Amino acid sequence: MEVATGVRRIGSRYTNFYLVEDRGGLTLIDAGLPGYWNRLTVELEHMGRRLEDIAAILITHHHPDHTGVAERVRRGSSARVLAHADEAPFVSGSQQAGPPNFFGQLSHALVVRYLAHSILAGATRPVPVASVDTFKDGEVLDVPGRPRVIHMPGHTAGQCALALDSRKVLFSADALVTMDLLTGKPGPALAPDFVNDDSAEALQSLSAIEHLGAAVMLPGHGEPWFGGVGEAVRLARLHAGQAGVAAVDFAASR
Repeated sequence: MEVATGVRRIGSRYTNFYLVEDRGGLTLIDAGLPGYWNRLTVELEHMGRRLEDIAAILITHHHPDHTGVAERVRRGSSARVLAHADEAPFVSGSQQAGPPNFFGQLSHALVVRYLAHSILAGATRPVPVASVDTFKDGEVLDVPGRPRVIHMPGHTAGQCALALDSRKVLFSADALVTMDLLTGKPGPALAPDFVNDDSAEALQSLSAIEHLGAAVMLPGHGEPWFGGVGEAVRLARLHAGQAGVAAVDFAASR
């Protein structure tokens, strides 16, 4: 499904990942869950492309619903895998992170459905990536689409968004999603506290994108947002205030 010029959305109602097409090559933005392999290959077939056309896999953060097919793609395509330095040890499997407390949230029906879906799609059996290079904040990557890295810690320490400035597109990953992951209510929001390293820091990190000129925001969870990133940030801050996330002095951060 094309959601912006040269950008395809792949995944499920729960989790998104994306293909960027540029100059004859492809960049995979995140890698879904391990069980999403067929979703990727079907999309490539619809595009008339091959696995070998994928030149790079950019991992926004290390959670298993964003790294799932990365190693399988790397082996099949010789694509480079890149992540922020704070995420790379987890992506490669040299460090381990504990799972979020999903079981403390089972009163929320969406969490139960998402947890069941993720387990069936292999979330409890993540595949480490054998070779991971790193990128840094502000770097424009020499891969198809030439995305610019925006470090937005809080969800995880190395969580990054990726901007296609020439196309006015932002991949916000889990720094800013478009549905409440507890209730399913649509609209820009932070991920809930139980999956964040630091929700107050995640809220503060929104200042890194609030003045971005992107018209389209493509999140890790939820539907594409076509109302501009600045408006998405405004609505996410309102949502965070209603959810009781610690206040941040935004005037001081501007």
